[in-house]
Amino acid sequence: MSTARPCAHVALGAQRYQVQHLAVGADASFAGISDLAVLADRIVVLRRQLPELQLLNTDGTGKINSQPLPQFTCGHGLRVLEPDLLAATDMDGHKVVFLNAELVEIARLHCNERPALGRPFNHPTDCARGPDGRLYVSDGYGNSAVHVFARDLRHLFSFGEPGTGPGQFSTPHSILFDSKGQLCVADRENNRVQRFDAEGRFLDQIEDLYKPMALALRPDGVLLVTDQTPRLSAYDPQGNLMGRCRTFATFAHGVDVAKNGSIFLAEMMPDRVTCLRPTAD
Repeated sequence: MSTARPCAHVALGAQRYQVQHLAVGADASFAGISDLAVLADRIVVLRRQLPELQLLNTDGTGKINSQPLPQFTCGHGLRVLEPDLLAATDMDGHKVVFLNAELVEIARLHCNERPALGRPFNHPTDCARGPDGRLYVSDGYGNSAVHVFARDLRHLFSFGEPGTGPGQFSTPHSILFDSKGQLCVADRENNRVQRFDAEGRFLDQIEDLYKPMALALRPDGVLLVTDQTPRLSAYDPQGNLMGRCRTFATFAHGVDVAKNGSIFLAEMMPDRVTCLRPTAD
């Protein structure tokens, strides 16, 4: 009698996915995983311990290599801003570091290691690029704000304050622009995703979430949100729930999507990378 378990499948709306937990050999550890990003044909995994970066093939066949981030204190968020540009957020180093395709630092946003209430930075969590090229940083654990920077990294303005009302935050944890050019902020402890225009004006919010953790976009413009239920929810550009499934660890702290529609989850407890591969049926 076989003791092998069958493959698990989940669905988000009409799309069905096969679940695969990536294992790439005894020399590759996902301990301390925090986030991940799909960069071309690679998965870049951000960990909170050395070496901070693990590079994998998107087909899950093996590890490419590892790389330390000696300038990091405690990595939190990782996001592709351009095909050859990553933003890596150092939560306890109070900075955002920009890496090229070779994962070499080319610039950074920082506060000279002088965190402060109400100004950049105080334990930031994530960074996104707007349609006009400006940079938006969710800030985060010590602050309840989003900071906006010009292309040349000048601080332009900030918005948000502690609270539960529209435009207020309690742990803004992840940030991105959706397919309509709306800024989405996972307002974790307020159990919602708030949406704003590019100037920080409140538009609306998505509720029925429990401590939303990470945000990503599918190629078709569908917004993906992980939370601590634990589950993965899919929303159309109008914010309507299209599908929902559970994730497979205590929660998925990070999520990104490959061009072929495969969804990669940075899962914690147990710490691993899980792939949801779309099926043809």
